[in-house]
Amino acid sequence: MQSLNFIFEGKNFTGNEGDSVAAALLNCNEGILGERRNGRSRGVYCGMGVCNECLVTINGKQGLKACMQTLKSGDVIEKESDTRLNLSPFSAAKIERIHENADIIVIGSGPAGLSAAITAKQYGAEVIVIDERKDAGGQYFKPRSPGFRGFSKPDRQHREGKDLRQKAEQLGVHIYTGQTVWYARKEAENFEIRSVSEHQQICLRSRSIIICTGAFEVPKIVPGWTLPGVMTIGAGQTMARRYGVAPRGKILIAGNGPLGLQLAHELVQLDHTDVILAEKADVRIHLPLFKAAFYSPSLVFNGAKYRWSMLNSRIPVMYGWEVTSIFGDKKVEGVMLSNIKTNEKRKISCDFLMAGEGFAPQAELPRLLGVKVKIDQNTKQIIPIRNEDCSTNVANLWIAGDAGGMVGAVLATAQGKIAALGAIQALFPINHQSKIKKVQRRAKWATGFQTALWDIYRSRDGMETGEDLTVCRCEQVSKKKIEEIVKKGASDLASIKRETRLAMGRCQGRYCIPKALKLLKSKKIEIKDDGLFAPQIPAKVIKASSIWREKPEWKGHKKASLASRPQKLSKEPFSHSSADVVVLGGGITGIAASFYASKAGASVICIERGRINSEASGGNAGSLHAQLLSWDFGAKAVGDGEVQLQTLPFQQESIELWKSLEQKFNADFEIELNGGLMVAEKEDEVRFLEKKIAAEARVGIETELVDKESISKIVPEISDTVIAGSWCSKEGKINPLVATPIFAREAKKQGAIIEELTEVVGLNRISGGYEILTNRGKLTTKKLIIAAGGWTAALFDMLGISVPVNGAPLQMIVTTPAPKLVNCLMYHSGRHLTLKQSNSGSIIIGGAWPAGLSRKGHSITLPDSIEGNLWVAGKTIPRIGDIDILRTWGAMNIDIDGAPLIGQIPGFEGLMIAATANGYTLGPIMGKEVAKIAVSGKLRQDLDIFSIKRFN
Repeated sequence: MQSLNFIFEGKNFTGNEGDSVAAALLNCNEGILGERRNGRSRGVYCGMGVCNECLVTINGKQGLKACMQTLKSGDVIEKESDTRLNLSPFSAAKIERIHENADIIVIGSGPAGLSAAITAKQYGAEVIVIDERKDAGGQYFKPRSPGFRGFSKPDRQHREGKDLRQKAEQLGVHIYTGQTVWYARKEAENFEIRSVSEHQQICLRSRSIIICTGAFEVPKIVPGWTLPGVMTIGAGQTMARRYGVAPRGKILIAGNGPLGLQLAHELVQLDHTDVILAEKADVRIHLPLFKAAFYSPSLVFNGAKYRWSMLNSRIPVMYGWEVTSIFGDKKVEGVMLSNIKTNEKRKISCDFLMAGEGFAPQAELPRLLGVKVKIDQNTKQIIPIRNEDCSTNVANLWIAGDAGGMVGAVLATAQGKIAALGAIQALFPINHQSKIKKVQRRAKWATGFQTALWDIYRSRDGMETGEDLTVCRCEQVSKKKIEEIVKKGASDLASIKRETRLAMGRCQGRYCIPKALKLLKSKKIEIKDDGLFAPQIPAKVIKASSIWREKPEWKGHKKASLASRPQKLSKEPFSHSSADVVVLGGGITGIAASFYASKAGASVICIERGRINSEASGGNAGSLHAQLLSWDFGAKAVGDGEVQLQTLPFQQESIELWKSLEQKFNADFEIELNGGLMVAEKEDEVRFLEKKIAAEARVGIETELVDKESISKIVPEISDTVIAGSWCSKEGKINPLVATPIFAREAKKQGAIIEELTEVVGLNRISGGYEILTNRGKLTTKKLIIAAGGWTAALFDMLGISVPVNGAPLQMIVTTPAPKLVNCLMYHSGRHLTLKQSNSGSIIIGGAWPAGLSRKGHSITLPDSIEGNLWVAGKTIPRIGDIDILRTWGAMNIDIDGAPLIGQIPGFEGLMIAATANGYTLGPIMGKEVAKIAVSGKLRQDLDIFSIKRFN
């Protein structure tokens, strides 16, 4: 066994060969690995790459998961703060790109994945397995590291895993390990999977796919659960079983199920007996125990062996107790236990808490690929729906093992074989139904054991926790904050997310969504599967530099024919059947129009098919533009660019209006006017900027050419390749997730009625006005404002009117929170790019890169756009390469001619249009002016250039 010397925070330490960085540090009693944005410490939590809590800097490379990084001799490891930059310069790793085709892709190499791959290979299929861990085996069959510290012999579980790995190797199964799958999509009959590691980017295509990604451990969410020293039971087991590491000090294991008992036994095997086990269930010797023994005597014998180990080592086992709170300053110091039946309290001091609440499927890839899901009524976990033969509603996609719900290793192994036989049957003209039925019959024994096992460990729900509970550990969102937003009227998950940042952190909602769903249920708000967040790419966070790649530039927008986004609509009858003004569209323009029309004394009804702020207004980056975008000037502009130029004073007026509204509403829109910088890397780009600056001056917009030295003072992290830029001091940013909901509440205060989840199915011109037909009945109005963004043209079509407004699906990228890199709004003069950093620390990257549309009407991001957009961002600010990409999304932008469209429709009295690109900048002024038209009948003279007459 080789010892490895390394440095942590300037001190010398020693680890063992094969250690993860987390295991080596924990063995050296170093449990605090970094600092959150709120200044609180963080450490190892899940131990399997889900939580992203154990991020450290290794040899100058930031944002590495200590639990997934293998220790190397000479490593220099530093704690990482979300608010401070590491001083080491960024250096992009050389990436090998691999493209392969296979008959079957198996994602995950645990019991189900290895079984599926072996079975498929035995029948002659070309199989590729891909897994995030360094070694195949998954959480259950993880092998011991070469430097394992214990002296006990490998147990049966280790031996079975070794046998499966060897069999797969002998058959020639190709297994890619250390790969994080970030992209999954089905196009026509083929699946495409993209994954990355530190030095590889793999693109796989196949006709069939078997998902065996397993489960992650459900956290025990109680006050104090974010303290260092609190870990999942699975993290503790990884440390003990794989590395032979037992944390120093007193350990309390608390959970529900047999895993805690096994972990306690494994700690005893490492001569660590300062342990207490608290089991939530009141486990007794009764009928389910005998049933379990009938179905699997060997597994029940293992359980008895573990229990004897507790008795023999004098380890207390407390049945019927659960953790209700955790206390400590910089790390965990103790817990409060509560008896499930009597509510008796016990305070127990400890140095480590290893706690869990069961397991939940890794559902992100099935959801990305279109698999239907359900929400478990008790746990509120998201469960992919599969059939008994592991098939799903998606053709040629199977789910085996815990990825489709907790089944245990024995049944997972059987399901892997069943799924593989189904895939073989789909690929080749061979009927394997008899073999599948045979395996299914054997699998019923494993199912019987699992049923009996969880009857043994059945327990009722515990005590409700207080308001100080942190529900979302990544973004530090409290139970109290969620309840406040619900009181203000939010009744769906997406609205709560937009207003609180729930599920916007590195774990991507895996931990907090079920807890939030339970909380909403307690408020009589029941969220169904169609109310979940749309699945987003990347499936797991990945380094920006791991996928960025240069793509060619283009001109114009990709137009899209719009479909209706699937959503459950309201069935409630309208409270009013008519209004002076009806506004169609609940984005920022429609909400602003509703506010100003109501303020002027009109009765107003605003209709939104989805939720307020749910489309482009809530999905945009929040830029406040005062200078021209590079693609709205010169050769890339639509037409001669004059109408775009004339928009700039209107935009500047709207920015001033945004500032006054923030004061008027006594609100914080997170407006920052720190200026905007458009950079140039080539001399011809500098000439382009000079012409643009001169043109902008003609309409009263002050921009100036700044040199390289000046730019480096504005943005110290700017690329060395930047030689000049145009600077506009009046540009900035706003937070659309905050501003629109506040605006909507203010509109309601003025008397406006906002009807969400209401679909317009027809529009008719009637005597004295217009009739609006909806799924909830009809409305009538004298004045109709259509401000429906990308759906504007479809609504005008109902009246037989053609308007030059197209939907243009565009994408956005947001990173995990990072130290301050960008102090202003940024663009590129020769490339499509917008870039800014939010108050939360996330970097928001855009630039009109095209998105696509799914068959169901969802805007979907395109991998080429993601890679190309990131490349431009990284070429401008290289340190972005060190930061993780958290999520991407598509929003339906508007494509007209680069300028707004506002005013009455000639020949249709009382019918108005308000549509614009740069919609969030112009939103309040567009709403204000179209409301004036509705009330007074007149368009402001200087805005006549933006009327529909310019197209005739």
